[in-house]
Amino acid sequence: MDNLGTEANEVNLDDDDLIYTPQVSDELRPKKGQEFDTIDDVLTFYNAYAKAAGFSVRSSTTCKEPGSYEIRRKEYVCFKQGKSLKITDVGKKMRRGNLAENCTAKIAVLKSNSGKYIVTVFNEEHSHPLSTPSKVHLLRSHRNVSAATKSLSKQLSMVNIPQHQQFSFLGVQSGGIENIGCTQRDLYNHERDIRADLKGHDGEMFYEYLKLEQGKNPAFTFQIDADEEQKITRCFWSDARSRRAYKFFGDVVIFDTTYNTNRYGLIFAPIMGVNNHGQTIIFACGFLNHESVDDFVWLFNQFLESMPGGAPKMIITDQDPAMTKAFPLVLPNTFHRYCSWHILMKFSEKIDAVKYSIYKSEFSACIWKSETPEEFDTQWESLIKKSGLEGNRWLQDQYELRSRWIPAYVNHIFSADMSSSQRAESGHAFFKKFVSKNNSLVDFMIQFGRGLVRQRHEELMADHKDLIEKPKLRINHDFLEQMVDIYTNEMYFKFEAEVCDSFNYKLQFVRETDNRRVYQIQRKKLATSKVREIVYDKELDLVSCSCKKFESAGIVCTHILSYLMKFDAEILPDKYILLRWTKSAKSGIVHDKKGMQITPDNPYLLTRSQFIQSSLDLVDKSLVCEETREMFTDGLRSINEQIDQFLSSHMAVMSFTEKSNPICSKIIGNGTSAHGSCSSENSFNEPDQVRAKGCGKRLKGGKEKAMARAKNKKDRRCHGCGKVGQSHDKRNCPALTNP
Repeated sequence: MDNLGTEANEVNLDDDDLIYTPQVSDELRPKKGQEFDTIDDVLTFYNAYAKAAGFSVRSSTTCKEPGSYEIRRKEYVCFKQGKSLKITDVGKKMRRGNLAENCTAKIAVLKSNSGKYIVTVFNEEHSHPLSTPSKVHLLRSHRNVSAATKSLSKQLSMVNIPQHQQFSFLGVQSGGIENIGCTQRDLYNHERDIRADLKGHDGEMFYEYLKLEQGKNPAFTFQIDADEEQKITRCFWSDARSRRAYKFFGDVVIFDTTYNTNRYGLIFAPIMGVNNHGQTIIFACGFLNHESVDDFVWLFNQFLESMPGGAPKMIITDQDPAMTKAFPLVLPNTFHRYCSWHILMKFSEKIDAVKYSIYKSEFSACIWKSETPEEFDTQWESLIKKSGLEGNRWLQDQYELRSRWIPAYVNHIFSADMSSSQRAESGHAFFKKFVSKNNSLVDFMIQFGRGLVRQRHEELMADHKDLIEKPKLRINHDFLEQMVDIYTNEMYFKFEAEVCDSFNYKLQFVRETDNRRVYQIQRKKLATSKVREIVYDKELDLVSCSCKKFESAGIVCTHILSYLMKFDAEILPDKYILLRWTKSAKSGIVHDKKGMQITPDNPYLLTRSQFIQSSLDLVDKSLVCEETREMFTDGLRSINEQIDQFLSSHMAVMSFTEKSNPICSKIIGNGTSAHGSCSSENSFNEPDQVRAKGCGKRLKGGKEKAMARAKNKKDRRCHGCGKVGQSHDKRNCPALTNP
């Protein structure tokens, strides 16, 4: 077992143990008197020998020259060197096994007068069995996360592929797990080390990242707020494309906060809208450490200062009390609408289960089909009395707030055909595919940027489709032939449905005054259908409908279209065509409040994109044969040398800047910027951990849990019959099982 110079592997059976004797060539075996140029050469050579022999190497004693850092003598030993622990020395919580077995195998080198290291001691005898070739890759000194693996792991992490899936991918790529060169635990440890290196620098790197983005495009705007210790408390940012989009589609804003997007628990607050394709878009984003009135006022003050144009006509949120108090202070002329979906979802919780199941459809019809405030009030009061819910305090509160969420009360204000903040919810779900609660602030910005690129690519595809495709007309009609070239495809299909439905209505004259004519319109062959009122204003030459669809959605309703057809209108007048739904909605030059033009792309990004595309085309051509590959390699080397020579002689200032600012260098090295310098005028520290609404509470002990269960059982209310202190719940309530 101890003789490593055998000519062949021998497998002997001794006491039911397999004894492995490795075969090591003479070229790999160290010899006394052998010389090496450096200590690293010694370690490399001895580690290669150890891999062939079946053991791992670790560093041992080091002797240095007096008053110098130069190594005079160095020892490397077997990983099982040292005295094994006695049973009494093992701690109670120690789960890690003991490796030491008093192995004496080692190598020692001494520095000679010539400066080379000479092997003075080489002992190849081991006191333990050696590892077989199938297991040797698991030994510590033969495991290493290579530079290529680190680079690939970084790229995979950028698309949120976890380490265990990365390891599987590396195994397939290298032809087997044993060929990766490291274990899955090594990948986790590498990620841990990266986080440890960046700890304490995230605030400063986050600021430098935003500065670099602003350097790439001056229209990128941001603002960071910090406490007296320079810890980030809240921030706001918006890029050029988002600011430009607000100019065209900022009439309606959706706002909702979300959690679990970063390791500090900062609350992510995106401000969203809808574009001319009906797609959700981002106007601006923020991080907040609290959901207070002051935080929301600060965020929307930054929003209004940075956005071209004025405040939105409407903002849609949930019933958050802080938002309700903040928006009148910062958006006094903006209508604050509550999300109908959030309110309706609470009906099943706030109303007796039996009554909810009986009157659910009637409540829905009262809310959605009432077209005037008077009609809603009458139906609501009748329904409350009919259902016996006069004493329900929650329903009374929602009725008092009806002017903020009931369609009959709010449809006179443009809402882009939205009644809830579900777009914000779906936007959160979309971006959470890219970000996670483990992200640092810089990681979040990189991952969020990837999601934003994906979202904007969907918009680009819709623009492209509008450019090359034209919808087929369901019927031949002047209105459709006109609007198929004006509306985006998505909006045209909605308009087409209104036109086709308009033939099913009949118009009846009611009365006329000096200023207007009034008509009633109703569906044909259906006497029970709802009767709408059409009013023609003679002075304004404008037709309006009691359904308020045009006012709220910006698409002419089927009733107005029926009126226009009745009087032989050949084209749809411009006053009924909302620019924000047209193909040309995003045309025009946009300036911010300081007079600076906001352009989504700058020459640097355009040139970079063109260079990348040209390079990829050249790579594809060069892979045809060996001759073209050599031409490509030689040309690339020549260009690289010329560029390096130019940079070294003309751009020494950039090199000095990167060396003088290591944080800036680190960001540039990560690929977020290829040029530009970083300012050190501000310095920010990492934010404190935030405990947001809905986060986990403290852990309770067993006795405390038992007391809480007893109290809950005593006070528990059945949502079926509504009684308190019962032994049943809604699932087995007698009132529901035996109505």
